[in-house]
Amino acid sequence: MMNYLKKMYGSKKNPLIISWPRLKCLLLVGILCQLLFVVVPAESAVLSMGKCVELALQNNPDLQKQRLSLNLADEDIADQKSQSFGKLNLVSSYTHYNLPRTLAPLTPASIASNPAAVPTTEDLYTAGFVYEVALFTGFARTRTIEIATLQKEMAGTALKLSQEQLIYNVKTLYVNTLSLQAQKEAQVAYVKALQHLFDDIVREVQLGKKARVEQLKAAADLKNAQAGKAQIRANITIMKASLVNLMGIKDLPKLQTVDLTPKSIVTIQDDFTDQLAGLERLKATRLNIDKNSKLVKKASGALYPQIVLNAAYGQSFGPNDGRHQNSGDWENQEVWQAGLNLKWNIFDFGSNRALVQKAKIAERQSQYEQTKTELELKRALKEATTKINTAVTDYNSAKAELAMTRETETIEQVRFTQGAADINDLLYAKARNLLAESRFIDAAYSYKTAHFYLDYLLEKGEHK
Repeated sequence: MMNYLKKMYGSKKNPLIISWPRLKCLLLVGILCQLLFVVVPAESAVLSMGKCVELALQNNPDLQKQRLSLNLADEDIADQKSQSFGKLNLVSSYTHYNLPRTLAPLTPASIASNPAAVPTTEDLYTAGFVYEVALFTGFARTRTIEIATLQKEMAGTALKLSQEQLIYNVKTLYVNTLSLQAQKEAQVAYVKALQHLFDDIVREVQLGKKARVEQLKAAADLKNAQAGKAQIRANITIMKASLVNLMGIKDLPKLQTVDLTPKSIVTIQDDFTDQLAGLERLKATRLNIDKNSKLVKKASGALYPQIVLNAAYGQSFGPNDGRHQNSGDWENQEVWQAGLNLKWNIFDFGSNRALVQKAKIAERQSQYEQTKTELELKRALKEATTKINTAVTDYNSAKAELAMTRETETIEQVRFTQGAADINDLLYAKARNLLAESRFIDAAYSYKTAHFYLDYLLEKGEHK
């Protein structure tokens, strides 16, 4: 094949024919391009934790639904402000009377000059405009606008808290999935080791060097290890399904591993109570207190007089009735009016007073809720720092235990091979090593999870 290519492309007589050295370069470039096309998609298929968070913030349906609450709050503010300017309505009507009516109310002086010429009709049509606006509502309208503005702020705060909650959930599921995958690898290695041990014992039982009871013990441990591997795989499937659900995607690519170097695992001494004042959780409680305070003032507005302006302009028209001198002729009359209406509820058997008291009780409840939230935050921060410090201790302990159990397993393997130990000692050593490795993996990822919880409480998840 090589000689054939040289013969075809190595000729110097035809300048259009590529020489063999150039052909080798082109083949090398082609191979490199194919490798790039193969490698780049594989790298891009790996999903980092940051990308998972980004996808969740973009696609999560619950978060998208909550973002619309800000639009609803804007529309509510616009609605409340527009109501301050009243309403202008186009009105029309038709009324049939059994007796003739004038097109508009008239005084005796206005009809004295020519009573017969006054338009009268049994079929009265009207069309015009009516404008109505509340001039004074005891400041209830102003309080309503202020409450709507506070509701928008509260919606923004709730959205930020939901984002922090989503970030924490995604990161926790991500890390737990990695932890289970690492444990699965350890479990798979453990199963392979037990399988290898079982095969060796079977051969030695056949040769009469080992008792059958040792084969049964090894088989039992192997079955148990295989069941543990299946359980870990099932848990990984559940974790991935939960992560996919939060991210709003169909399939979950391979997850990028998280760096868990010993240098990054340190204890925390700060209690972070100095950062409480700026947290959105406490801001939400303060906004709720302000809202309930304005609800008290709004309810108190019913104790004041209510003043409403009414204005109307239109035309009344219809055919003159049969007894009119211009029977059948259509006539029209301009009609307009403007007026002020005052309504003051001076006694309602205690209804308004009860509304005011209910609003005051709600205000006091929101104050207690603020105190409760602050105390709960302090407790949660203490819990988070304690979990981090405990995870550090567990990590260091598991690391030391893992080193010792590995050495113990090696020793027991040598002793068992030499016949100085029975199968129980070896299986116990292998099981202890697996538990130590699983504990080491779990401790490392628990440290990360504890930090995610602290970031969630301090509302820093979006910035990390």
